[in-house]
Amino acid sequence: MRFLPPGLRMNGTLYIKKGALALLVGLAAAPVGAQVDTTHVDKTFFTRRDLVIGAIGIGAGALTAIFDERIAYWMQSPGVQGSDSRQDLADAITVVNEQPLTIAAAASYLVGRLVHSELIADVGLHTTEALVLTVSASELIRAPLGRARPRVSPTDPFVFEFGAGFSKFENRSYPSIHSAVAFTTAAALVGEIQIRRPSAVKIAAPILYTAALIPGVTRMYLNQHWASDVVSGGIMGAWLGAKTVRYAHTHRKSKLDRWLLGTSVLPDGRGGVVAMVSVPQ
Repeated sequence: MRFLPPGLRMNGTLYIKKGALALLVGLAAAPVGAQVDTTHVDKTFFTRRDLVIGAIGIGAGALTAIFDERIAYWMQSPGVQGSDSRQDLADAITVVNEQPLTIAAAASYLVGRLVHSELIADVGLHTTEALVLTVSASELIRAPLGRARPRVSPTDPFVFEFGAGFSKFENRSYPSIHSAVAFTTAAALVGEIQIRRPSAVKIAAPILYTAALIPGVTRMYLNQHWASDVVSGGIMGAWLGAKTVRYAHTHRKSKLDRWLLGTSVLPDGRGGVVAMVSVPQ
C-alpha cells in the first residue's frame, strides 16, 4: 500500500524545472570569486552551537514520533494510496537518493575541472563533501539504533533492535537518508547562491526546499519510513549542507579545497588527458 499526494506528478516536475532555472539564474550570472562574511570564523567544523541544533533535530523527531502511527495509518489508507499510476510515480521518484545525488555532485566537480570552471567545480565539490558527510552521519546513527521500519512494525513505531541495522535493511529506519540527502543538496545549493548572488535566494530557496520534501514523502508513502524519520533526517541534512558550504568558504586554505580545486584535467596531445595540480602557497 502506497501514497503520493494528488497532483504531485505535475507539481514535482514543475518544481524540478523551476529549480534548474533558479540555479541558472542564481549561479550562472554570479561572480566566480565567492564573497562571504568572515567576521566570525569557527576554528573547528563542529562547535558547541551544533549541540543546540542537534537537540532541536532530536526534539522535533521525538515530538513527531507521537503522531507516527496515526500519520502512517493515514498514509496507507486506500483513499490516499490511490491508483497504480500514482504508486508507479512514487517508485520512480524514490530513486532520488544518496547515490544519484552524490554521483551528480561529484560529476559536477569533474566537469568543472574539465571545462576550467571554478564556479562549477566549487559548487560540485562542496555539495559532494556535504553529501558524503550526511550519508556517513546517517549510517552511524541508524545502523546501531536499529529502528524498525513501519512496514515491519505497522502498529508500533517504537521498536528498536540495537545493532540490527548493521545487517538488516528493515531496521534502518531512523533517520531517513532520502530526506537527509535531499535537504543537504538543497541547503548546499542555497548556501552557494547566498554567497554568490543573495538576491536569487528568495527564488531558489523555496523551490529547492519544496523539492527536497518530495523524497521523504514518497518514503512514507511506500511505508519505508515513519514521519519522525523524515523530519529528523531533513533537519540533519539541512544543517550539514549549510554548514559544509559555510565552513568551506570561510576556510579557503583547507588542504582538501586547495588540492581538489587546484586540479585541472588537460589534453595530453595523444588523444588522452592528464591531471595537473596547482596548489597555491
